[in-house]
Amino acid sequence: MSIQFLTDDWAKAVTAAANADDRFRSAAAGHDVVLHVSVSGSPWSEEYYMHFDDGSLTVGIGAAPRRPDVEAELSYETNVELSKGALNGQTAAMTGQMKATGDMMKMMTIGKAQDRLSELESALEIEYQH
Repeated sequence: MSIQFLTDDWAKAVTAAANADDRFRSAAAGHDVVLHVSVSGSPWSEEYYMHFDDGSLTVGIGAAPRRPDVEAELSYETNVELSKGALNGQTAAMTGQMKATGDMMKMMTIGKAQDRLSELESALEIEYQH
């Protein structure tokens, strides 16, 4: 059964996939980073967050539960490319497809965890609206 992108079901599926994966948990160990993402043009949620918390991940729809370390703004189309693993966050930021503000050094510390998360998410059966 497919999961609708940027819905509560998607957030739960990404959270579960990350927390069940040894490589992700190892890459995220020792880090505490909250990322808030604003998505323009989304047919579903226009904001979500990811909390990397010492080897675990919580993805949620809506505002972050605390002040985010990094805030990102991007289009729905760019977010789809990130979700599919066709684009990574660093490239999106460097090419102007994503605007990121906040503690970028802290964000870099979870680069390996984000790369693994992208692999895990792209393996899920996600339905995208175009």
